[in-house]
Amino acid sequence: MRRAALLVALLLVTGCATRPPPQSPAASYDVNQHRQLLQPEGGTATGGQVQAYQLAASERFRMPMAVQAAEPVLPEEFVRRSLPPTTVCVRVIVDGQGQVQRTEPLLAHSQCGSGGVQANAALLQAALAATAGWVFQPAALCHFAAGVTPASDDDCTGATRVEAVPVTLSYAFTFEVVEGRAQVRRQGGLR
Repeated sequence: MRRAALLVALLLVTGCATRPPPQSPAASYDVNQHRQLLQPEGGTATGGQVQAYQLAASERFRMPMAVQAAEPVLPEEFVRRSLPPTTVCVRVIVDGQGQVQRTEPLLAHSQCGSGGVQANAALLQAALAATAGWVFQPAALCHFAAGVTPASDDDCTGATRVEAVPVTLSYAFTFEVVEGRAQVRRQGGLR
């Protein structure tokens, strides 16, 4: 059911941003970006640490939208060598104003274990540093009058009240270097 899927997705987000201008030798490589939700595993949103918003029939949830979201820069120590696809994950805690309050490693997800390996510490640090500077249009609970149907599930147009709310977002970043070409993909949709 669409509503059930929305409740699960309340804590996660898809964002769009442009690639930052080259700032280091690593940034001069071809960097491909792919952004999707990192879905929670098991029966709870994030292992029981974060609670999903419960919506009334007259409420809708507007997902936050990335306004500023620079990709991680491949650490220089990985630039000239081969690196198989290595995924590290980050949890991003965003306040009701769309500002990142903190970022933290996400290791509990089955596809995020590489972040706990010492050899990948610089990759995890690059992901944490990049996400710490992100800015979002805040997530919001949209309250509608009885009988009013919004244009879409995440549209607040016509709401009697729009309440900005904090969210926790989870992202997976896959770093890869093949034949001297670096790729950093932001991904998700993992179950």
